[in-house]
Amino acid sequence: MKKYDDLVKNLKNDEYILLKSKDDLTFEHNKNTPLYKLTGFSGTAGEAIIDNKSKITLFVDPRYHIQADNETKDKYIDVIKLDMQTSAVQAFKTFLENKKVLYIPSKSTRLSYFNILQKALSFIKIIPYDTEDEMENLANIEEISLEISGMPYSKKIEKLKNKIKGQNLFVSSLEDVSYILNLRSFDIKNTSVIKAKLLILENKTILFSNDKIPVLKGIEKQPFNKMKTVLSKIETPVLIDENTISLNDYNLIKNPKKLRTNHIAKMASIKNSAEIEHYKNAFKKLDDALFAFQKRIKPGLSELALKEIFEEELIKKGAKSTSFKTILAIGENSSSIHYSSYSKDKTLKEGDIILLDCGGYYEGGYATDITRVFFCPLKPNKSVPEKIKEIYTAVLKAQLNCFFADLNQTMELDFLARKILKKYEKEGFTFPHSLGHGVGIPVHQAPPTLTLNPKYNIKLKNNMIFTIEPGLYKEGEFGVRLENTVYFHNNKKITLSKFPYEENLVNYDMLTKKEQKWLKIWQEGKMND
Repeated sequence: MKKYDDLVKNLKNDEYILLKSKDDLTFEHNKNTPLYKLTGFSGTAGEAIIDNKSKITLFVDPRYHIQADNETKDKYIDVIKLDMQTSAVQAFKTFLENKKVLYIPSKSTRLSYFNILQKALSFIKIIPYDTEDEMENLANIEEISLEISGMPYSKKIEKLKNKIKGQNLFVSSLEDVSYILNLRSFDIKNTSVIKAKLLILENKTILFSNDKIPVLKGIEKQPFNKMKTVLSKIETPVLIDENTISLNDYNLIKNPKKLRTNHIAKMASIKNSAEIEHYKNAFKKLDDALFAFQKRIKPGLSELALKEIFEEELIKKGAKSTSFKTILAIGENSSSIHYSSYSKDKTLKEGDIILLDCGGYYEGGYATDITRVFFCPLKPNKSVPEKIKEIYTAVLKAQLNCFFADLNQTMELDFLARKILKKYEKEGFTFPHSLGHGVGIPVHQAPPTLTLNPKYNIKLKNNMIFTIEPGLYKEGEFGVRLENTVYFHNNKKITLSKFPYEENLVNYDMLTKKEQKWLKIWQEGKMND
C-alpha cells in the first residue's frame, strides 16, 4: 500500500486523494493529518479532495460553513457547503464524475464508510493508501474507581462474552476499549480515551497498546506492532463492528464477521446509578465554573482572554481537562456554530453577547457539555436590541418545550424544536444541526441521536444521557444556542445542567403562561423536584 507522501509526488491526471481530519488512534481532530496541514481547517468533521495540481476542494456540513470560509481564506481551496440533506458522499458523486481513481486513507476510513463510497462511486476505482505512523509519547493511564464506574471491568467483559456467545471479538473503538476496561488517559486535551484495541478470544483476552497499562488480571498486554501477527493467525471468525473498525484493521483479519449490534456501545449508553451520581457531581462543578466565569465578564476582554478565564475556572473547580475544544464567540462570531478562533482583537463591548459551548472531564473521564449565551451589561439608559431578545427567547422556548414535553422518541423531540424555530428561516436565522446527541466518554456518543433522520429514531431508555441544544444562527449578525445535558428516567427528562438562563435576554411577552411557569421553575433550580 502506498504511503501518502509517495502518492502525492506521483499523482496522475484524473487521480485524486481523499483527506480526512482524524487518524486511527485520534479521537479528536488531529493537527498532524494532511487535511489540517494543507487547509488549516480545524473542524472535527470535514473531508477534502486534492488533485495532481495540488488543488483542494473541502466539503463541509452546515455546522462548519463559516468556519471553513474563515480558516481557508486566501488559500487555493474551494469550499463546498453541503446542506443538511446532502452528504459528502453525494457531493463526491457529482464532483468525481468521469474521473478514474480516488485514493482513500486506510487507517482513518471506517469499513462502513468504505462500503458506502464503493457503492456510490462505482464508476471509479477506489484504492486505499497508508498514512505515516505518528511518533507517540507514552501516556499516563488511570483506572477509574468502582465507585464511579459502578461495575468492574471483569464483569463488563463477562457480560460482553455472554452477548457474543463464545465467538471471537475485535474491539477497535478507543472509547469502547476505555469503557469496557474502566481506563482513562488525560494526557491529551479534549479526550479521555486510551490508545488501545482489544481482542477477546474464547480462552484469553489481549490488549494492544504502546502505553504503560495498569496490570489487569486475566488480560494479556501486547504492543501495537504485534497486532498484525496475532490477528493473521486466527482461523476462526472474528466479530467486528463495521462502524468503528478501520479499513486497515479489517484487512488484517482473515475471517471477519460483521456484528449486527455494537454491544459495548449499547451497554455504555445506559448509565448505572454510580455513573449517574458521578455525572451529577461533575455538572455541579461545571455549573460552579460558569458562575465564576460570569462574574469575571467585563468590557474590554478579548475572545482569547475570555476563553482562558473560563478554562482557568474550569480547572479551579475540579476538572482535569476540557472535554472538547471550547467554543467561545463574541457578537457576530457566534453565528459560526463551532467557532474556536479566539481572536485577540475581538473585544467585548457593552451590550455584546458571548456564546460559550463548553465542558470538562473530571476524575471519571466522562464528558460534560453545556452551552449558554451571556450578556455584557449595558449602561442604565440603554436597552438590549429587540432582535437579540427575540431570537434568544425563541431558542429558549424550544429548549423549555423539549425538556418539559412528555415525549420519549428522539425524532419527535427534534421535530418539536424545528416546529418552534422554523418561522425564523425567512429572516435568515437557521437551525442547521441536530437537536442533541448522547454523552459518555466522548462528548458525542451514540445512541441516542436526536435528529429528524429516521435511521436514528429510537425510544429513549432509562438512564440514557443526552443533550438538548436548539439554536438559531445568521451569518454576519449573531447566533444563539442553549444546551443542557439531561438523562431519561421513568419517562421523564432529568437535567444534569442547572445553570440559569440570561434574564436580560428574555422577552416574557413571547412566552405562554405555561412556558413562563417552566422558566420560573428552571431559574429557581426546581426542575427536578
